Amino acid sequence: MSEHPEVCRILQAIIEDTRAGVPVSLSRRERYGTVLGEFRVQFEGEDDLLHLAITRVDGGRVAHEEAQQVADLFFRSVPKGLIQCRPAEYSVHYYIGHDLFVHYLEGNSHAGEPHTGTQ
Repeated sequence: MSEHPEVCRILQAIIEDTRAGVPVSLSRRERYGTVLGEFRVQFEGEDDLLHLAITRVDGGRVAHEEAQQVADLFFRSVPKGLIQCRPAEYSVHYYIGHDLFVHYLEGNSHAGEPHTGTQ
């Protein structure tokens, strides 16, 4: 799933919009979110932080380990210590600075494409 086109699409949207100063907002939820298997992922900008929420499509409980596997698809180029995680019963939330996230994505990218962990 690390090469999933939706992961690349969302990462590219975050890079483009952060560069352009466009807020990552829920009013454009389709641009920053998708369904990956059993999970719904949604990015949103909050002040100077980028927030990723992971929930189950069926509304069930989310195990932290399951959510971490999904989050790793997006955060694989970022050192783990820079991401704050807040697990809850029905969702898991991740926070990182917008600019910091884009810096790591661009630092590991080729020709403007987000780094997906494949060469």
